[in-house]
Formats: sequence, structure tokens, C-alpha cells
Amino acid sequence: MVNGVTVHLIRHEKTDANLKRKYIGWTDEPIVEQVEFSPFVQSEFIYGSDLIRCQQTANGYFPEATFIAHKQLRELNFGDFEMKTYEQLQHDPIYRAWIDDPYNVTPPNGEDFEQFKQRVISAFMEIVEAQQNYIFVVHGGVIRVLLSQLASEEKMFQQVMAQHRMVYTLHWDSLEDLKGGARCTSYSEAHITENMRM
Repeated sequence: MVNGVTVHLIRHEKTDANLKRKYIGWTDEPIVEQVEFSPFVQSEFIYGSDLIRCQQTANGYFPEATFIAHKQLRELNFGDFEMKTYEQLQHDPIYRAWIDDPYNVTPPNGEDFEQFKQRVISAFMEIVEAQQNYIFVVHGGVIRVLLSQLASEEKMFQQVMAQHRMVYTLHWDSLEDLKGGARCTSYSEAHITENMRM
């Protein structure tokens, strides 16, 4: 039996929208380059968003594992800001207000931040139900929500970064600690490389 719960969070590989610095939420865009790594941690199952960029990344990183898709693990729905850049939006007063206060301002036709946070946390808690290792291949916003709520150091969403080709690892000594709302007991970040082993 595994001692405690370990969760690895990985952001999907880049899409064309990522390269062009567009807000990409629910747009189902593929990754620009299929990358294959030797699996750096072993797991029978990989959990992630149902959008293709997460599935393609999981297949490249963990070709032998089964990918289990969850719509609840999607990125924030950016509404009218979807697939637009900062340069296109910078003079929009609603956009400016949203950038300054994403907790209380919602993108037009988009998703309220509290709803986004609650669906992500709820899905995470439903999936993590045993003392074992878990791997999630998800979106930058999803990782930022989880780290702001669960990482050992308390930070606000806006203070947390989630980069491509990084693995964010959280560990709890027991499932009860995690389910009880405790922050993780240890946390680490590492670059993902072809020769990486964990």
C-alpha cells in the first residue's frame, strides 16, 4: 500500500493559440507538436480534461496508460474573450476590470470564477479516493486553482504560475488529511525532460 497520496499535475503541450498568446478555454484545439517522453512516473491511469490537447499530451507522455477524461477538468470558459489576445482586448473596460479582479468580474458569456474553482476542486476530490499516486494532465488555470487551494504555501490564484513542460507534485501523508481540506505536506516543481525519472 502506498504511503499517503501523491498527485502530479502537468499542463498540456502548447497549441497554436498558446503560441499566439490567445485566451484558450473550451476551444478544442490540438497541440502543435506531438512529443514523446519515456514515462517519468508510472501509472495505469491518467486523468485530465476531455479536450484534445490534454488527451494528446497524455498519450505522448504516458503511451501505455489509459486516459480518463473529465469535462469538469476543463479550463475556464473565457466567453467573449475566447481566442483573443491581450492586444485585442486591452481597451475593453470589462476586460480591464476582469484582469484586475477575476474573482468578482466575469467575462461576458463566460464562466464565473467561483463556479470554475468549485467544479475543478469537486472533480479532483471525486477522482482522488485512495492512497496512491495520481497523474493529471490538465490546463494552466486548473493547475493554478489546485495549487492555490492545496499547495503547502498559501497563495492566491493570481500569484500562481503553471508552465508547460513542468510537473507540480503534491504529497499528503494520508487520504484523510487531503479529504479534510489540509494543504499538502510536501510540494515540488520540476522540468519535464526526455531523461527525467521520478
